[in-house]
Amino acid sequence: MTVRCVLMAATMLVATAGEARAQWFTAVYLGANHTHAASVAIDRPPDGIALEYRDVEFEARPFESPQYYGLRFGRWFGSSRRVGLEVEFIHLKAYGRTGRQYEITGDPGAFDSLVQPPAPMSALVSRYAMSHGVNLLLINVGLRTPLDESAVTLVARGGAGPALPHGGSAIAGESREQYEYGGLGVHGAGGVEVRLHSRLSAVVEYKITYARPEITIAGGTGRTSALTHHIAFGLAFGLSR
Repeated sequence: MTVRCVLMAATMLVATAGEARAQWFTAVYLGANHTHAASVAIDRPPDGIALEYRDVEFEARPFESPQYYGLRFGRWFGSSRRVGLEVEFIHLKAYGRTGRQYEITGDPGAFDSLVQPPAPMSALVSRYAMSHGVNLLLINVGLRTPLDESAVTLVARGGAGPALPHGGSAIAGESREQYEYGGLGVHGAGGVEVRLHSRLSAVVEYKITYARPEITIAGGTGRTSALTHHIAFGLAFGLSR
């Protein structure tokens, strides 16, 4: 559904391009990411659970299916084409390392015995992941600076938009998975484009994103934060200097 929204937005942009077609572009990329450790809060009112696991570590698994990828559509404005507006979709994943022991605060309700040290997080929360993506759908503003007498262009961009996570959880033996709205995400990036031929360019980019995705779990909600570093590489089509 998220990818379909991005494609629909891109179709609308292209449909209005008119004679300024050379100013429009699309890009696709792969990459890898690292999400910082963060607290995971588990609230299940029916069981009296209101727990927070501190500094939970996450894995990215960017090269496992469904792998890390991104799509971008936009337009550079004016004769110099230095400022642009974009729609971007970033598919990054985060898997909580639940097999480890973490500091716990809050109320375990009826499950006190499952959270006593040295019990790992998995004694109660055997799975906490966004395995089909944190899924950021962003509106960006871009700035680009071609280097004189060179095929290289420096690019910076930043933006914000909804996180649409696919939450996967297993709490006290009860599992649940779903796509849902997970709050606002923000994004900043800097990189280079290297013109390969005519309107085809190679893209290498460092990105940083932040979101606080809230997901539905069986009987309640789960919350965490996702501060993530990315390295992305791919191709852009239709770029003009």
